[in-house]
Amino acid sequence: MFTPNKGGFGGSEDVSDREWQIRTGRAIYILQKTLPDFFDVGLVSSIDPTQTPALVDSRELCSPEVENIYSPKVRLTYTPPVALPSPFPRTLGLEGLPLYLASSVFIRHTMRTLYSDLRVELRRVTVLGSQSSHPESAAAGTHSNHQREKSLFIGLDVYGTTRVSGGVGQWQIDSTYSFSPLSGLIQTHTINSIHPAPHQAAYDALRASLSNVFGFGGPGPGDIRPGEVQAVDSDKE
Repeated sequence: MFTPNKGGFGGSEDVSDREWQIRTGRAIYILQKTLPDFFDVGLVSSIDPTQTPALVDSRELCSPEVENIYSPKVRLTYTPPVALPSPFPRTLGLEGLPLYLASSVFIRHTMRTLYSDLRVELRRVTVLGSQSSHPESAAAGTHSNHQREKSLFIGLDVYGTTRVSGGVGQWQIDSTYSFSPLSGLIQTHTINSIHPAPHQAAYDALRASLSNVFGFGGPGPGDIRPGEVQAVDSDKE
């Protein structure tokens, strides 16, 4: 069903309309099927075309048969409802697949440490954008001049029980995944909203964790400075 990608990572090359539709459809399928199991299996970012519909996780990205759904330069952004104090930018962001995957590991580990009985429910899934190609060009596997635009809105409800007090926690998270018009891979993941919004301590902890993992910090935790992990300030773009 799926055509193996010789590039392994699935770069930003321009693909045919047929391949573009396959890639975007694959990503939508994986996200819908696996996000509810995020706290059990982690972030699933790829699929093995030789074992369709079996899914594989990010630990198998080096396999040439694995089709990754994210661009190597995937960008994650979130604008808190209330601006964080300096030196945090108005819009927080990470760029690059390694940082994106590492942030998902941090979130999963931290939440599992603080909460038990974690579960994720899909509240809403909506595909937005044009059909991206003429039927005849897609069937022929060629590239049309018609603009290709597609994004995926996903609304999640997250539940968990606090390990300390036994109280129930609940969050509503809305995100939009946008696909590259060239490669059909996810190029941006915009977190539209998180309710209730995370406390500033959560951003400090995530920044420090990524800085330690990727060597952005100094010799010790005290040498880690805000902004050492790449931040995206949309006001300057």
